[in-house]
Amino acid sequence: MTDKTEQPLSATTFEPAPASNEAGGPPPEGEQSRAIYIGLGVGVVLLGFVFFVLPALVSTDPTGTNPTVDASADAAASTEVAASTAGTLPKVATQGTEGRSPFADAQESALRRDAQEVLQALLSLQESLDERGAARWGEPTYSEALARAAAGDAAYRERDFVAATAEYQRALDQLQGLEQTLPERIDALHSELIAAIESGEVLAAQARFAALAEMAPTDIRLIALEDRLLALPAVIAALESAGDAETAGDLSAAVAAARTATGADPDHKRAAARLSELTAKLTQAQFTDAMTVGYGAMAGSAFDAAETAFRKAGRLIPGAPEPAAALVELDQARTQAKLLALKDQGALAEREERWPDAVELYEQALAIDALILFATEGVARSQPRAELDARLEKIPEERDRLIDARILRLAEETLAEATALANPGPRLQGQIAAAEATISYANTPIATTLSSDGLTDITLLRVKRLGTLTERTLSLRPGVYTAVGMRTGYRDVRVTFEVRPNQNNAVEIRCAEAI
Repeated sequence: MTDKTEQPLSATTFEPAPASNEAGGPPPEGEQSRAIYIGLGVGVVLLGFVFFVLPALVSTDPTGTNPTVDASADAAASTEVAASTAGTLPKVATQGTEGRSPFADAQESALRRDAQEVLQALLSLQESLDERGAARWGEPTYSEALARAAAGDAAYRERDFVAATAEYQRALDQLQGLEQTLPERIDALHSELIAAIESGEVLAAQARFAALAEMAPTDIRLIALEDRLLALPAVIAALESAGDAETAGDLSAAVAAARTATGADPDHKRAAARLSELTAKLTQAQFTDAMTVGYGAMAGSAFDAAETAFRKAGRLIPGAPEPAAALVELDQARTQAKLLALKDQGALAEREERWPDAVELYEQALAIDALILFATEGVARSQPRAELDARLEKIPEERDRLIDARILRLAEETLAEATALANPGPRLQGQIAAAEATISYANTPIATTLSSDGLTDITLLRVKRLGTLTERTLSLRPGVYTAVGMRTGYRDVRVTFEVRPNQNNAVEIRCAEAI
């Protein structure tokens, strides 16, 4: 369909039909001449239209391969119409249509129109497919369709409109078949383009993008694909950097580079997979480091630091069994270390004769583990000594109360219990000495003189009733005493006095205030 040929138009001769008179007689000579002249004039006008005006109105295929109107056929049809209209044309003007009928002409015109309709659809589809690059992706079907169209042109020029229509229709069917494969081809090309982008083949991706843009210029996906294609060099460079960093063992830098790649093209599946892979590796490395730090800290009894490390590992990989098991082990180690510390502290408190502290430490251990042996034995050992320690400490503090025989007896019993202990420590020895000195002091009587008016009845509390006296000397142990004086008609008196060695121990007691 490449030759550009125009059908030459030629004049068609006409033979005038014999004139007839409806009345059966020859028309008048003047009227017959006028009819002839009118017919000749119309014929001349029509011939001029056919030869000079009609060729300019006839359109041909712009490529020269597909005629759209047969000029000679139109000229013949116009001539025939003129001949039928002017039945009195000269015989010489009707020779070109001799042997043809209006019905045959009408059939030929109908066949030509059928051919032209199919041809018009063929031309429209061929133009659309050509714009979409069918000459490249539609072979050999596209060339075969053009060849059939050329065969249709040849038949058309030979005025074999049936054959032309058939060839045009076959060509149209082939092109329509190509058109029906467009969605599949577009999807396949789109997949190839995506694959080229994912594999980092820039040139292949660019070529496929150009082909897709030509094949489906209105495809909305082209907008995003163009952005991805522009970002492809940056994605490739970032992925290469990620690989280099991973090889060097710098997983943090590798993850950052992979994240740059996904930022440049969020839809890049390979970049996303690489980021996920590197992130998992980095997380695993951080997890391992955290667990290692935790166990190291636990071995060094840095339990708080170990717990922090183990909990960090648990946050890095939620649900991982290792951190949970490590925390259980840490709790056990922490408890064991606490018990050992309490044991050591309790033993130290015993050595230093801090018996109340020892008891408290062992009781703390029993609160952790009620069956722990060292704590049970420690309490049994330390509790009596703590009680003895408390009693020994009170003896010097309550020296003045030792005037009470019962209290003095208890102090003497406590001293006896302390002196019975083997291997007393420095603290116990000091307590025993202090208790002995206090008891000795309390047991040394001191002469004390009490004087009165002989009328006041005197009672020395916790000692005895003395009655009335003017003066009396008593042998009293050191301490604080209280004397009560009573006399009828007088207000009672109460006198508190101390009895100490190396002082004047004289006390006057009398009721002098009358009631």
